[in-house]
Parts: sequence; C-alpha cells; structure tokens
Amino acid sequence: MKKYTHAWLAFMAIKRLDCANIPEELKGDAQSLVKWFHDYRDFVIEGAWYPDQVFKDMATSHIIKYRPDTAEREQKFKRLPRTMQCYNKGMKSPLYKKPFAIEEGNCADRCESIAHSIVDCFKILRTEERGNPISTTSNHIAMRFFILSHYIADCHMPLHCDCRSFSSGENIHGFIESEWDKQVKASYHIDIPNNRFFYDPQGYPLANKITPLVQEVENDIVNREFLYTWGNGNNNTWDYISAVSEYSYLMSYRLIPKEFDEKNLTKELYKSSEAYSRLGEYSSDILCDAVDSIARVWLHVWARYRKWAEKR
Repeated sequence: MKKYTHAWLAFMAIKRLDCANIPEELKGDAQSLVKWFHDYRDFVIEGAWYPDQVFKDMATSHIIKYRPDTAEREQKFKRLPRTMQCYNKGMKSPLYKKPFAIEEGNCADRCESIAHSIVDCFKILRTEERGNPISTTSNHIAMRFFILSHYIADCHMPLHCDCRSFSSGENIHGFIESEWDKQVKASYHIDIPNNRFFYDPQGYPLANKITPLVQEVENDIVNREFLYTWGNGNNNTWDYISAVSEYSYLMSYRLIPKEFDEKNLTKELYKSSEAYSRLGEYSSDILCDAVDSIARVWLHVWARYRKWAEKR
C-alpha cells in the first residue's frame, strides 16, 4: 500500500475504536487509547511510512508468500473472527483446504515483535525516572504503533501473500495500490508540506469529496460488529497475522485469477477482466478488514500494557 493509504488506515483504526459499539468491558481501554492517540496524530503519516521509507525491508517483513502445493493432503487453515470478509470469502475459494507452501516472508514475526516492543517500551517509560537517558519517550512509542499498522495493513494486501510476482512486469500490484492512494488523497484535505492531514472538529482527517470506496470504509468503521477475539485457536498477534496471511493468499486468486501471472497479465487485459469489474468490492473488503485488524491488534497491545500498569 502507498503512503497516504497507510496513514489513513491507522486513523480509521482509531476512529473505529472511537465510534464502533465496543463491548462494555473493553470501553475503558478503547477510550484511553483513542485519547492517547490524538496527542500524536501529527506523526501518523511519517510513522506509518517508515517501513518503506527508512527500514526498506519489503522483501521480507512486509510479505508472507504462498503458492499452491502439489501434496495430496488437506490443508488446515487457521480461523479468523467471523466478521472478517477475507475469512468469509476465502472459505469459498477453490484453494481453501488445498495444500500450500510458504516460499518467503516473515510479516507475522515482525508484527509480533513490534507488538511486544511497544509494551516493553511502555514498561521502561513507566519504570525509569523522567529524563533518564536510557528511557524511551511517548513520541517513540507512538511511532511504533504507526509502524506496526503498516505491517498489519500490508498483510491484508493479497498480492503481499501471493508468490506470483505482480510487482514485476507491468506492476499490477503497484497499479492497484496507486488507485487506492488516489482515492484517499481525493477524499481528504492533506497538508502535504507538513506531512499531516488537516483535521475535522473530532480530530480525524478532514473530508473533501469522499469517494464511494472510502465512504464504504467510513461506514464499516461504525457498523461492523467489533470483535476483540483473535479467532478460535489463535492466541496472539503472530497467530492472528499468520491467519490473515492465509486468507489474503486465497483472496489474491479472486483479485487476479489463477490463469494469470506477471508474464501474461497487462494493465489493459486486467482492466477488461471480470476480476477487475469486482475490484471495488474486493478493495472494500481488503481495506475494511485492514482497519479492523489494526484496531484489534492495537487494542490488545494497549490492554496488555494497561493490565501491567494496574498491577504496579
């Protein structure tokens, strides 16, 4: 995904925690995270883009690449919360339960490590005296949240989980992501020189002429049931992102059918395909799921820190 899409997804995750019907037992954590976030919102664009601009670990940590396997066995796919569209549609894929192999990528490991590091940084901040040179800062921790959102979002982009290399050839991968970024940039007022959004009275990106796709995500933030669970059988960020990557792989074959690869697919051919006619639907599924996942992971991280802090 591109720069402004990443930042917007992070904002929408917080807006989801602010506006959705959060279960009563989680409201305190959700509200405190929303309040904390707004003090650091000017760093979202920079922080959410750090993995691409500075770390540049795209070949490993932004991906988990799957390919169909020839082994004659049924594959056990992980579970996801029932509200996830990639899960509901992935189970209808002809590749569901079919064998697969993982070729490369460690996105789940990266997400798990950053999630732990955020809690650790909070613990250091709360333990050391103010001004201690070995202590972290709240600005640094906020940046870690935004960095984490980048990797979570990337795992929802189906082509990050497909061994077919659509970044080569005519770069269909980049074409799709650029289309999303154009819609985000058209939908909100962005203070480009200062690398930030302009804000509405509630502190979220100020709307311009919101496109239908962006409006679908805005609607989903409020209307989708919020589930805190990782999905049956999953116990942590690593399990959850691993499960997401499996269903992103299945969604990739909806986004681009199996008869195509980087060698035989042109932009013109893709635009004339049935799959392209449904790109809006798939884009909505992908982006709404990404917002939901960022909100879910962030709230788990924040709740873990708050639980530790209450015991001190």
